[in-house]
Amino acid sequence: MKLPMLFGVVVIVLGAGPGLLGCAGGNEPPAAEVEPSAAAPSPISDLYAGSPYLGELRNTVVYGEIWERPQLSKRDRSLITVAVLQALVREELSLHIPRGLDNGLTPEEISEIILHVTFYAGWPTGVQASVMAAGVFEERGLSIGPLSRAPAAAQRPPAPASATGAYAAVPRLGELRNSVLYGDVWERPQLSKRDRSLITVAVLQAMYRTSELRTHIGRALDQNGVTPQEVSEVILHVTFYAGWPAAVNAGRLAAEAFEERGVELSELE
Repeated sequence: MKLPMLFGVVVIVLGAGPGLLGCAGGNEPPAAEVEPSAAAPSPISDLYAGSPYLGELRNTVVYGEIWERPQLSKRDRSLITVAVLQALVREELSLHIPRGLDNGLTPEEISEIILHVTFYAGWPTGVQASVMAAGVFEERGLSIGPLSRAPAAAQRPPAPASATGAYAAVPRLGELRNSVLYGDVWERPQLSKRDRSLITVAVLQAMYRTSELRTHIGRALDQNGVTPQEVSEVILHVTFYAGWPAAVNAGRLAAEAFEERGVELSELE
């Protein structure tokens, strides 16, 4: 089977680093789908033998509550989880790619997530994720169908204005930002602009990129159809994969963005 090459081929722990120890990790199977009030989705595996309460919280909080909240669909939760695990170079990605397929993502969409995240988290993350995805697709007898390109340059909207002076020092980077990142990748039809904003906000939260996250929260709200409740829910979900400090930072930026736009914070769930 030939797969196209993609550019070359937490559970709660206060103050934890990005991993938060296996919301689904190692060889543990994904948790079964459960209602919030149902029993734990699966037995605690040996992964949690050294921290049994962590395993309990995995079942009751991460899969028993967070994944069941209706503010984001299962498909959207898989979308941002795959993106964050790629960005953080986590082995759990090999479990969440098949889970994403089960939750409604297509091979083409997973391929496009990998492409998109590569521009925010770096080429090596894209290579690793591409290899993992290819293995999952092969195991399932799937292939990536034809991938449509972005519209012709004359039909694309102009790249958003940049508030950073970084491109004055690296002018070719500024050119590529406009022609490749925004002129090409953001315009590819495999993912909607809403999907791309969800992914970008999630990844920038996970990587603690304050300045860029502020910009993309605003872009998500003002241009790409993401609601304040969805931004709030992305931050909540990503907390369990990237840690509490990154979530506090993202929550602060979201609160500023909501207040600037007259969002009533008391209405968020």
